[in-house]
Amino acid sequence: MMIRQFTFAVFIFSFFFALQKTQAQETCEKHTAEILPLITTALNSNEFDRIDPLLNTLQASCGVTEFGQRLRILLLIIEKKNSSAEIERYIDNNLDKAFIQRLDAADQNDFLYQYEQNKEKYNFYPLRHPLDNLIKIRAKALLSSSNYLLNNTEKDILHLFADTDIQEGEPIQQNTPAPYTRPQTAGNRSKSKMGYVPLIGVMSPLGGANKIFGTNVMFGFMLMSSLERKFIFEGGFNVRINSNDKNINYNYEGSDVTVNSSATGFIGGAVGYKIFDNDKCILIPKGIIGIDITDTGITESVYTDGYYDPDGYYYDGGYNDRMVTINNVHLGLGFSSLFQMKNKKYVGIEVGYHYAPYDASSKVLTPIQSNYGTAALFFRF
Repeated sequence: MMIRQFTFAVFIFSFFFALQKTQAQETCEKHTAEILPLITTALNSNEFDRIDPLLNTLQASCGVTEFGQRLRILLLIIEKKNSSAEIERYIDNNLDKAFIQRLDAADQNDFLYQYEQNKEKYNFYPLRHPLDNLIKIRAKALLSSSNYLLNNTEKDILHLFADTDIQEGEPIQQNTPAPYTRPQTAGNRSKSKMGYVPLIGVMSPLGGANKIFGTNVMFGFMLMSSLERKFIFEGGFNVRINSNDKNINYNYEGSDVTVNSSATGFIGGAVGYKIFDNDKCILIPKGIIGIDITDTGITESVYTDGYYDPDGYYYDGGYNDRMVTINNVHLGLGFSSLFQMKNKKYVGIEVGYHYAPYDASSKVLTPIQSNYGTAALFFRF
């Protein structure tokens, strides 16, 4: 009953979350399509005072976007205002990396296809849009103008916007960030795309009594979202081979029987927050939630009636075998460390704490330890 309630609650939450997200995306796309031509016209005619209100309207619908923040910084520099806070926000939100990915994608022959497949990634702002070229021209003009006394941070960001290298001999102060250089496309794409993560590790009970499940090997496969974002999402499964375990007393159809589990499957996911990233090393603490399905070794035959499908064909009923399993909620906390390899992929180590109340069901008569620790090695491709 608890598993059904949990599953139903997760379904309802996921449904409303997905509906709300879809509506927000549709609103953002609609407003972006309406506002982009107005911003482009205003920048082309140097009507800078018209742009800020348009950006505020866009931000209310879409949040902070890369091109919106890029344009804010450009306008602040043009108007000779302090741009340091907006530049800092641009870098802290990894928008510089998002812009580099945009440049790389726009350089490809299939840029139209890439945009159509990843509209949300590009903030519903088409690749090779005329606004990109206008910002690029303005950035180059600022760099070559004698009317502006730019600090090194402003020079660096304008070189990025202009998609140019810092000129040789141009002074760079020691206490300012290093000049922006455009990294190799393959490296960025490996990090920014969804990752495929096979893993292998061990799971062991943490102290206490009732250690029905001992230290056992587990393996699995997960999908991991882009590493460019602060929040990292994972989903998938793993299987633990219960080779080092004890018998369990189980109430099967009113009778007490002794069972022994051969394996436990986990289906679920995790939400992590990236606290450190220098490309070579990434650190991610995470929360884990899912369902455990533990084999009891019992197989029962279930009879199903015959039925007609919508086309009028009749299918005979009969007996089908069904496994009897122990199902329970699985919660946990984990910490992942990822290290970049020479091919720009990642190898990682994860340690975790897991709360798995196997004996929560009234049918499980043997008390079972609920606290476990894991250590796993994984690769992200």
